[in-house]
Amino acid sequence: MSVPPPKPKVPAKGVPLGDDELPTQVQPRRLGLPRGPSRPGLDGFESSDVPTNPGKPVFNRDVPTNPGKPVFTSVAPEVSKGRFHERSAAPRGVLTAAAVLTGLDDALQKALRSPVAMSAVRGMLKKDWLPLLRQVVEQAGGDGVDAYVARLLAPPGRAATTPLLEELASAMAGLDTAADANALRTAAQQVRALVARALEDKAPRALSLQLLESELDGRVEVDALLSIRFAPDAELTTRRTQAEKTLESLRQQMRLLPGQQAGGLFSNFARLKTEKRVMDAEARRRGLG
Repeated sequence: MSVPPPKPKVPAKGVPLGDDELPTQVQPRRLGLPRGPSRPGLDGFESSDVPTNPGKPVFNRDVPTNPGKPVFTSVAPEVSKGRFHERSAAPRGVLTAAAVLTGLDDALQKALRSPVAMSAVRGMLKKDWLPLLRQVVEQAGGDGVDAYVARLLAPPGRAATTPLLEELASAMAGLDTAADANALRTAAQQVRALVARALEDKAPRALSLQLLESELDGRVEVDALLSIRFAPDAELTTRRTQAEKTLESLRQQMRLLPGQQAGGLFSNFARLKTEKRVMDAEARRRGLG
């Protein structure tokens, strides 16, 4: 009796054809923070550790508008993706000037109605306002962010041609010193008036994202940068401390994964480290050490 030929060997699921071994595990690349091409005046920005509050954004990314009827005119710009910069959020719409101003007014009324301490009211208002102020800066900020980043990386930097960002930062500081509801309302109206003037410009200069992309590798979003610039000294100090603790926690987690891919951890680590670099540079600019 003839013996039937042996059945061909079926490779195990997920194993390449012709190989009985499990696939070689890809070793995670050692994380570095690559710098963009050096630019005149921006050399010397060290890759010292720097973060934000991981997993718990300090500010909402959603834009508050009239319930159910946001008025979008186009898609908002985003910082381009760098080597380790990943973003899965849905595209944001560009709000009309009327929608931005209405959102500011609604958020102020909500904060003033809240029966909590004034410090909490100020925090609530800034949290609700930040996505709207991001819209304003993106629509009319010109070279303001580039000038701010240049000042952080290579002080004293240069003055912005479009000073909107620094004007907003100065006006927002008034919110932090408001001791009661009347003072808060007055400070908020000054911010609103500045926003209204910026959005009334018939030929606004859209925000340049050049240095966020080339010098910070696209890892810091506009809202994160604004939250750092608008933070009072005490909040900035607290966020730096929290960020350092989180970075150390991520380091420990990565050490426990030898030979395994940990893309999410690496991505978070890179983003937080770059944001902390910005926070540390902002603290030095203010003389906080």
